[in-house]
Amino acid sequence: MIQAGEMTIIDTTTYRCIKIDEQGYAHLKNILHEQGRPKLVLQKYCPYLKDNAIVIPEKPQIPKHKPKTKVNITKLFKENTDLQVSNQARYFVGEWVETALCNLIANAEENAISRGDSRITAAHFFWLETNTAPNGYWPSNIEYMKD
Repeated sequence: MIQAGEMTIIDTTTYRCIKIDEQGYAHLKNILHEQGRPKLVLQKYCPYLKDNAIVIPEKPQIPKHKPKTKVNITKLFKENTDLQVSNQARYFVGEWVETALCNLIANAEENAISRGDSRITAAHFFWLETNTAPNGYWPSNIEYMKD
């Protein structure tokens, strides 16, 4: 690891390590320009010279988590129930989800505007609780899908 007073090369620029602070950052100063703030690099990831060769420590790759934005209703049914699901039921749930999302977005927009915000964030959304009175049988849903 680099120590105070040693030299390093980062992106074809030569730096001298001024100090190592308590948080483990190496304060690097460009040897050609005395002006400006020092470059801060974590000491354990800072390149250093050893036996006239530059050693570049590898930074661990942080896996990027991309949130999923598509809802696959058929896949959700297959993962959550062993019963057969009719096409009519899948289409009904798809339409219900679309309507619920449109209502959530409209309410979130209203909440953002009422607060004077120019952007909708997660805090503007109401958590839609779907477990209130979920047990029963609603034949009107079948009639609704026939239309």
